[in-house]
Amino acid sequence: MKKITLILIATLSLSSLYAQPSNFIFFSEEGFPFYVIMNGVKQNQNSQTNVRVENLTAPSYKTKIIFEDKTIPGINKNVYTKPGIEITYIIKKNRKSENVLHYYTENPISYEPIVVVDEHENDNVIVVRDETNENNSGGVHIDLNVNENGGGLNVDTPDGNVSINANVDINGGNLNYDETISETETNYYVEDNIEEPTYTMPGYSGEVGCRWPIENRDFQRMKQTITNTDFSSDKLKIAKQIANSNCLTAQQVKEIVTLFDFESGKLDFAKYAYTHTFDIGNYYIINDVFEFSASIDELDKYIKNNR
Repeated sequence: MKKITLILIATLSLSSLYAQPSNFIFFSEEGFPFYVIMNGVKQNQNSQTNVRVENLTAPSYKTKIIFEDKTIPGINKNVYTKPGIEITYIIKKNRKSENVLHYYTENPISYEPIVVVDEHENDNVIVVRDETNENNSGGVHIDLNVNENGGGLNVDTPDGNVSINANVDINGGNLNYDETISETETNYYVEDNIEEPTYTMPGYSGEVGCRWPIENRDFQRMKQTITNTDFSSDKLKIAKQIANSNCLTAQQVKEIVTLFDFESGKLDFAKYAYTHTFDIGNYYIINDVFEFSASIDELDKYIKNNR
């Protein structure tokens, strides 16, 4: 058999093929060094002002913040994970000058898969393994079989197999492949430009501003974070961070707007959240929260200018 040298460059969104863990970042606004204990496990051996905890898989963690300065009381709080999301909490003082743990922001975790290429001795098989996970659980295996008559590219997932047919021109050294992807006993797809599904709201068929509203459990947790915040400026900052990182319903926006004491804050957030709302056709329900008709007119003008 002739020896074939073949270079295959493939880009796959491997991180989407298995469940992702969560990360947390804790930092002190005033720069006090501290330790983080989650479910009884100490996360940092040396006290730090900024602690990042990675690869958390449980739904929630009982978290304790212990300061290096023993005169500062510790903080106890339950925090909740979101798969594939890195959540940041800030340690700051409330109106009573007590240190509290506040939700700050969240962002998707960016994964870089670790790919290992293994060329077999018979020169007709190349195995590419994703070893991003420590135990290779949920990993993806890519087998490229090459022979004089052609070959095939198989992508093995934990639940099935996706195959891409490939033909090899030995004399020309080219790899031609059939773009048709077959699926066997799996819901995974290896193709570009896949459009994400859009949520269907019962009884609503109007214009949609974002794809998928946040789950009510997560929303209530974030709403409570805003409620626990003392200063109006901080409430507005956190509310905007939540809206910027999530898709909300008009009802959820309304519930957040009611948390502001002043008309200016209500109007400011109502404007900001419009482009982060799923059922924007229902946005008129926000009008019920305003005390002055001028606020309703200003919001209506803003919406017309941003359609």
